[in-house]
Amino acid sequence: MMKPLRANSSMFQTLVAFISANPGSARKFKSTAIDSQEYREKLERKFIEGRSPRAPEKPKTVPDSVVSIILEDYFGEKPSDIEEIKRTHLLAMAAENTVGDLLERYLASVLESHGWVWCSGSVTKSIDFIKHNPGQSPEWVCLQVKNRDNSENSSASAVRNGTNIEKWFRTFSRTGKTNWDKFPDISARNQLSESGFRNFVKNYIKAINSSASER
Repeated sequence: MMKPLRANSSMFQTLVAFISANPGSARKFKSTAIDSQEYREKLERKFIEGRSPRAPEKPKTVPDSVVSIILEDYFGEKPSDIEEIKRTHLLAMAAENTVGDLLERYLASVLESHGWVWCSGSVTKSIDFIKHNPGQSPEWVCLQVKNRDNSENSSASAVRNGTNIEKWFRTFSRTGKTNWDKFPDISARNQLSESGFRNFVKNYIKAINSSASER
């Protein structure tokens, strides 16, 4: 069985301290006060569950039938190829939706040895990693990561405006070039790379497939 990324008690305590200092950045749970024991228990459960291995989800949507007309009449695709094109496109979209999660997992595998905490389980708003620097300014460093420079929607951007949340993205959408050399943590930067990420993804998928075959 594939094991989740480990989260020790110190990491969770750091998360709790961050939320106590920045309640506006905390994930809300319905009918649960943020300063209650119930909230803390739910937060811890989400934090731990978010680190469990997660297989890519196969698409469940049905392609729009008008897409076939555009593919055939505008792009000149053969009618016999259109269903396969639509199927492959759905799989590609599903794979792309998985890349963001894998990117966070890869970063966590490196950054958490540098004092960062992965906010797994979406326990914070528009923040993926936090780092506590007592006695420094800012005391809390917050990082939001995206797979591409155009993958942030307007609502997520609005949450970050006026805050000290740093943003970093992996690839440039128009050129395909990577952005690892601009990762904001200089001490961890030389341990992060595109080849490292690709190897991480290959090993992750291999472990997922292995776990599935054991069931």
